[in-house]
Amino acid sequence: MITVEGHKIAGLYLFLKEHENLLDKNMQDLHDDIETYLYEILSIEEMENIRSLYENNSDFLINK
Repeated sequence: MITVEGHKIAGLYLFLKEHENLLDKNMQDLHDDIETYLYEILSIEEMENIRSLYENNSDFLINK
C-alpha cells in the first residue's frame, strides 16, 4: 500500500483534474475519492484556489 498525503495529494488531485477526460473508471474513482477527501478538510475557498495554494505553499495541508 502507498500512502499519499499532504502536498502530494493536492498535486495528484490537480494532475487527475487536468486529465479528467482521459481517465478510465478506476482513475475517475480515485479522482472522486481524493476530491471528496479534500472537500472534507479544506474550505470551499481553499478548494477554489487549490492550484495557487499548491504552487505557492507546499505546507498548506499540514495540520488539516
